[in-house]
Amino acid sequence: MSAPVKTEAFVYENGDTLFIAFKAYDPDPSKIIANLTDRDSNWNDDRVAVKIDSYHDHSLAYQFFINPLGTQADAIENELTKNESPAWDGIWEAAGQITDFGYQVEIAIPLRILNFDDSLDIQHWGMEFVRFYPRDTQMRISNAQMSQDNNCWICQMPIERGFSGAKQGNNLTAIPTFVTGKTKSRDLSETNDWSEESNSDVGLDVKWGITPDITLNATLNPDFSQVEADSGQLNVNNTFALYLQEKRSFFLENQDYFDTPVNLIYTRNINAPDYGAKITGKSGDHSFAAFIANDKTANIITPSNLRSSGYSIEQDTLNSAFRYRYAVNKELAVGVVSTIRDNDDYHNEVLSFDTKYQPSPQDTVNFQIIRTNTEFSEVGLSDVFDYFSDTSTDEHTNITTFNFGEQYLRAFSVNSSDLAYRIQYTHENRDWYFNVRHEDIGENFRADLAFIDTVDRTMSVIGGGYVWRGDDDDWWSRFRINGDIDITHNQDGELLEQENEFNINFNGPKQSYLRVGFLGRDRVGARTNNELVYSHDNPVIIDAQSAQDYLAIDANTDMFYEKNINMWGEFKPTSNLWLGNYFKKGKAIDYANNRISDQLVLEPNISWNINTHLKSQIRFEYTRLDHEGDNVFTAKLLDLRNTYQFSIKSFLRLSLVYTEIDRNLSKYVDPGDRNENFRRLSAQLLYSYKINPQTLFFVGYSEAGKDNDSLTNIKSDNRSVFMKLSYAWLL
Repeated sequence: MSAPVKTEAFVYENGDTLFIAFKAYDPDPSKIIANLTDRDSNWNDDRVAVKIDSYHDHSLAYQFFINPLGTQADAIENELTKNESPAWDGIWEAAGQITDFGYQVEIAIPLRILNFDDSLDIQHWGMEFVRFYPRDTQMRISNAQMSQDNNCWICQMPIERGFSGAKQGNNLTAIPTFVTGKTKSRDLSETNDWSEESNSDVGLDVKWGITPDITLNATLNPDFSQVEADSGQLNVNNTFALYLQEKRSFFLENQDYFDTPVNLIYTRNINAPDYGAKITGKSGDHSFAAFIANDKTANIITPSNLRSSGYSIEQDTLNSAFRYRYAVNKELAVGVVSTIRDNDDYHNEVLSFDTKYQPSPQDTVNFQIIRTNTEFSEVGLSDVFDYFSDTSTDEHTNITTFNFGEQYLRAFSVNSSDLAYRIQYTHENRDWYFNVRHEDIGENFRADLAFIDTVDRTMSVIGGGYVWRGDDDDWWSRFRINGDIDITHNQDGELLEQENEFNINFNGPKQSYLRVGFLGRDRVGARTNNELVYSHDNPVIIDAQSAQDYLAIDANTDMFYEKNINMWGEFKPTSNLWLGNYFKKGKAIDYANNRISDQLVLEPNISWNINTHLKSQIRFEYTRLDHEGDNVFTAKLLDLRNTYQFSIKSFLRLSLVYTEIDRNLSKYVDPGDRNENFRRLSAQLLYSYKINPQTLFFVGYSEAGKDNDSLTNIKSDNRSVFMKLSYAWLL
C-alpha cells in the first residue's frame, strides 16, 4: 500500500560522520505524538529511523530512532535470534523540532561507533529509512518494499554505495567513574539496631577500537551495582528461579555477538567483579567474542525437572566465555560457544556447537548441541548437601526429621558430564507459519553461566498459525489464529507435561490488540517424598542409587489437569494514554499443597504521558488461589514509576514497589514457617543527568521495609543513598 504521508531523507558523509536529515510531513501537525523521554524510551511516539547493516552480511543491523523532539533510541537487530536489543548504546547526536508542515529531525552518527571494513575503497551497506506513524493504527513506512514472504528483513534492506575512504579513526574511549554511597540495614527478626556501611570508589572503563573490526572493552574496579530498581516480581506458587534483566553497560556492550539459539550466557549470575575484559570482532565471514571477569562469589541456578533455586559459593570465582561464528555462505552459518566458571571448590565448563541453515527465504533450520562438565571438591559438595537439606529433632521422642529437595538429590551426580541439544524448523510466509522443535536436556546437565532452570527433560513442540490482513477501508487491520501442542518427559520416559494451546489474535482501531487463549495440560505437581523420619537407632541413608529412586516421577508425584482461559488486551483511547490488562481464570496446581485449585490472575497496566514532561507508569498484579471454595492465598504487587523529564538529558524518577501476600494457613497441608500476612514496600528517588550513555550523573535515595506476623506494621530494614559520576573521553 502507498504511504499516507510524505517523508524525505537527506544523506551525506564527510569521511568521519554520517549525517541524515528527515522532513516528515503531516496533514495535521497537532496530532503528532512527541514526549521528552530518557534514552531508549520513545517507542510509542512519532519517530523516524535508519537501519544500517555495515557489513552487508545480513547478520546484524544497527538501528537509530529519533522522535520529533530529538529523543534518541538505538538497538541492534540480530537475524539469528530475531531479537531487537536496546541494550546497545552508541554515542551519536540528534535534534528535532515540530514545524508547520510536520516535523524535522537531524542526526549525526560518528563512523567510529560502527563496525565496518574500512580497507574498502567503496562501502556497500544495507540501509533502510523508516518512519513510524502512530494514529488509529501504528504504521511502519519504509523506503524499501519489504516482502512478508521473506522472514529475514535485514536481507531485504537496499544497498547504499559510497563512503569513499571512510575511516574509523582512533576510536579510543576512556570512562573514569566515581561512586560513593552509604547503606544501613538490619535483620528485624534479630535486632532493631542498624549496621552501617559506607563505600567510595573510583573505576575505569576503556573501549578501544583496535582495528575497525575488533573492539576491546576493559573495566577496572567497576561499579556493577544497579542504579535503577528492578521491576517488581511476585514469587508465590512458583517453583522456578526468577529471571532478571541485565542493565550493566559492560555486559551489555556487544552482547549480541554471544547470542545462540539456546542462550548460554546470563551475566546476572556475575555479581561483583573487580575487573573484566571483553573483545569482539568480525573479519569477513568470521565473527568472534570473548570476555573474562572475576567475582567474589559464584551465583548458581540449580536446576531439575520440577523446580530450580539459587545457590552461592562464597569464593573468588573466574568467569569466562568465548563465541565464534562462521558464515559459510548466505544460507549456512556455524558457530561454537565455550563458558568456564572456576574456583577452589567448583568447576563448570560448557562447550556448544550451533548451526543455522536457511535454504529459502521462508524456511529456517537451527540446531545446537551442548556438552557440560561439572566438578565439586569434597568440601564444596558437602556445602551443597548442607545448603539443600536440614534436620529437626523432637526432644521428647528423639525422632529426627530429615528434609531435602530435588537439588539435594541431584547433588549425588553433580560431578559429571552431560549433553543437551535443540533442533527447530520454521516455515514463515506472509499468511501462515509452521514450526516444529525438539529439545533434550540430560539429567546431569549444568550450564552455570546460563539461565537454564530445567534439566532431565525432553520436549517436542509442533505449532503454527494463519494471518488475515484487512484492506485500507476495513475497520480492523489484522486477525490471526495460532496454537501448538507440546509434550515433555524426563530422561526415563516418564511424563512431565502434555499441553494444548490455542490463541485468537486481533488488531483493531485505537492501536488495539486482543489475544484470547485457551490452554489445557496434564502436568505433574510437587514431589511428595521430600522428608524422612528416623531415630538414632534407625539412621537414614541416602546414596546415589536411592537418590535416583526418589527422583522418579511416577512413584513420587501426582498428575493434575490444568486448564484456563487467558486474555491480553491493550489500546490507546487517547494519544497519550495506553491501557493494557492480562486476565487468566481456570484450574492451576497449588504447589505448596500438591493439589488442583481455582486460580484468578489480573495484571492491569497503565502508561500515561500526562504532558510532554511528566509520565506515570503503573503495573498491578493480582493472583488468587482458592480450594473447595476457600481462599488459599491472595498475592498483590504494585509497581509505580513517575518520571519528570526536565529535558532530553535529565529526569527525576520516583519508584514504588509494594508486595502483599495473605495466606489462609488453615488451608495449608503443612504451614511450615510461612507468614499468614506479609508486606514489603520499596521506594527509590533517582535524579539523572545524562549527556550521553557514558557521560552521566546519578544521585538517589532508596528505602525498603517489611511487615509480617511478628511485626505490627511495615518497618524499614534497608536505607541507602548513592551517587555515580562518569565521563567519556573520546580520544
